[in-house]
Amino acid sequence: MQVIAHRGGAGLRVENTLAAFANAIDLGADGAELDVHLSRDGQVVVHHDDTLNADYCRREDGAWLDDKRPPCIADVTFADLQRYDIGVPRSGSDYARRHPRIVPVPGQRIPLLRQVIQLAKTRSPHFRLVVEIKTPMEDAARQPWRRLLDATLGILREEDFFARASLCSFDWGVLMAAKQARPKLSTWFTTAPSSWFEPGQPPREDDPPGLDYLQALLKLYGSGDAPWYADLDPNALPGGHPEAIASAGGDAWFLYDRDCSAERVRALHGRGLLVATWSLSGPDRDGLDSLAHMGVDAVCLDEPDLAPGAAALS
Repeated sequence: MQVIAHRGGAGLRVENTLAAFANAIDLGADGAELDVHLSRDGQVVVHHDDTLNADYCRREDGAWLDDKRPPCIADVTFADLQRYDIGVPRSGSDYARRHPRIVPVPGQRIPLLRQVIQLAKTRSPHFRLVVEIKTPMEDAARQPWRRLLDATLGILREEDFFARASLCSFDWGVLMAAKQARPKLSTWFTTAPSSWFEPGQPPREDDPPGLDYLQALLKLYGSGDAPWYADLDPNALPGGHPEAIASAGGDAWFLYDRDCSAERVRALHGRGLLVATWSLSGPDRDGLDSLAHMGVDAVCLDEPDLAPGAAALS
């Protein structure tokens, strides 16, 4: 079972920093997942949210961002993004409370995708990157990701990194377009926790989005025309998600770990697909052992040193 460091290992170093990716490589993880956006000047930058995260972004003078009005990455040039230090969690923030094992690394800056690729190439002959094309699920019909996808594919081509990269997205249209452009590129079809779309309030541990956003998703989902499935609604197919992903030419189902089951793993493997899981709070050792026993191919973890058989990573 491969170990993928979620956002570079967000529980050990601040997420999506070069320090996090370097640490994941040094630990011996098989790869890292990361998130990309376009800056105002068209640079592919690595950051989780479409706005700067006030839980770990502070200005050169040390002042923390106003969490009520964080700048949007699309409105800021890459040069201006470099003015923010993102290596230290803000004391008392949600991020700091969720990740008590983080080692602060002052002086980190929001990196370019190209810089992360070059770091991986320099420090490891095998380390992979799972690149998430960030795009709002409810806006999928408009395909706002076109420029970002084209720019990301351009960088992977220029860096000759296709063989060590996979693309993932909650918007399956992104991945289908990527397959049309690069048929051999690995694509991981990502899904949100199933509890978000079930009756009742999703459990807190499944980290549901805000009520307005969740209701917007539920309305689209209930209509039978959820745009993020790109006309491949797995609920309308007898084979469910495995059939939908296989028919789209995908390589893996990247599903929430609590939604994984032995039956689903068998169905995916039966279609020649890989099974990768992602976590919100991170499963415990027993949970990870269970995923390994099911035959899961890869786990994406905030703390990659906790994976089964990863004693050497500590």
